Amino acid sequence: MFLGFVTGLLITILTGYFAVSIIEREMELRFRILFSIPLGFAINSVLYFLYLYFSVNSFKTFKLFEIIVAVILALIYYNDEKPDLSRHKFKKLSNWFYLLNIYAVLIYLKYFINNPMGSWDGFRIWNIKAEFLALNNPLWQNVFSLPHFMSHNDYPLLLPSATARLWNYTGGENFAVNVTIGLFFTFGLVYLLFQALEYFKSEKIAVVVTSVFMILDIFLVNGAAQCADVPLAYMYLCTIVCLFLYFRKEKFSYITLATIFAAFSAWTKNEGMMFFLIYLAVLLIWMFCKKMYKKAGITALAAVPAAAFIGWFKYLAHSPNDLVAGFFILKTYHFAFDWSRYAVILKTFANIVFSRFLLLFVLLFLCTKGFRIKEINRTPFMLSCAIFVLCAAGYFAVYLFSPHDIGWLVENSMDRIIIQILPVFLFLFALNLRIGKPDSNK
Repeated sequence: MFLGFVTGLLITILTGYFAVSIIEREMELRFRILFSIPLGFAINSVLYFLYLYFSVNSFKTFKLFEIIVAVILALIYYNDEKPDLSRHKFKKLSNWFYLLNIYAVLIYLKYFINNPMGSWDGFRIWNIKAEFLALNNPLWQNVFSLPHFMSHNDYPLLLPSATARLWNYTGGENFAVNVTIGLFFTFGLVYLLFQALEYFKSEKIAVVVTSVFMILDIFLVNGAAQCADVPLAYMYLCTIVCLFLYFRKEKFSYITLATIFAAFSAWTKNEGMMFFLIYLAVLLIWMFCKKMYKKAGITALAAVPAAAFIGWFKYLAHSPNDLVAGFFILKTYHFAFDWSRYAVILKTFANIVFSRFLLLFVLLFLCTKGFRIKEINRTPFMLSCAIFVLCAAGYFAVYLFSPHDIGWLVENSMDRIIIQILPVFLFLFALNLRIGKPDSNK
């Protein structure tokens, strides 16, 4: 059991690591490792889903296939001259940050122990689906016909597929799998935010902002709840960081990586599909405005396989989406003129921010000297802001046109929606603070 779990986890990380390294060979080790976490889980979740769909004769055959994939990626990577990674080292952080990290992990574990199979959506949506996907027989397709309307049978399956895959490696349902996946996504996200701010801004700003975010109670609750919102936030932040790295390094491979992460956000949750489309639209419009037609074509072409896979999955799931059905069948577009819904959404947003995210207001003290956008960050910052604002508008529209009771819906989901986009907001907010020593010149 233990050996199988370690094997499955190592294959995940190594697959992600070598995939990232092949796309961009000279990437700093810290980003390479932190990008490998979501990419590895995403790649292997897709492979596991395809294994189920094509009814491969045994899980042992699938394990062998995964090992072969990881070995092939490693051979491709090492086929060329081995890159010099000696200069790519993690910096030792302050003891205070490590103490906070331990504290956050303990709080995470406390929430996890209270609900080892996930709380609310974590159990009802994601882990229930993982139980079906863990079956090595045709009954797994019942995952698309769960009876309760809140099971969201049309939701993408990155998290359930990744969980079911590792359950099979351990020989059955195992809480160690759930807690490990949650820890990797939750604290991988924390460290990516830290490393991105340390790289593009300064270490002190990175420590302050990341520390506040890391001990945010609502963030740790959602990480331990085993929902897809924290993995989705990880995909979002990876996309935005890759976008900034493209403008810093001027290497198109980072656009390729950003597009891959945006595409995998669509395999994580329905909101990720909106993010994927907005990201593509913003980036392609900018490229056309700059007459970068070849790069725009390559970017669009790179997005085609992901769009085709998601389309095929939706066809396979053949499950109606409550929002789309409500918009066209129940004619919820009339809600656009229901001003009371606007009031409920905005009032609930304010209440949740001041009650569950109050600790973040400590960061307002960093604004005392104002903001300054460095010229090198101006374009990616504007593109990222456009993506962020359009996504926020998209979330607002989802609430506005939802066929469900608006008060119940926003009260029970808005904190998770905020978690999805909060790391990107904190990154963009802290990046342009006019405070401390000059920014890093990496």
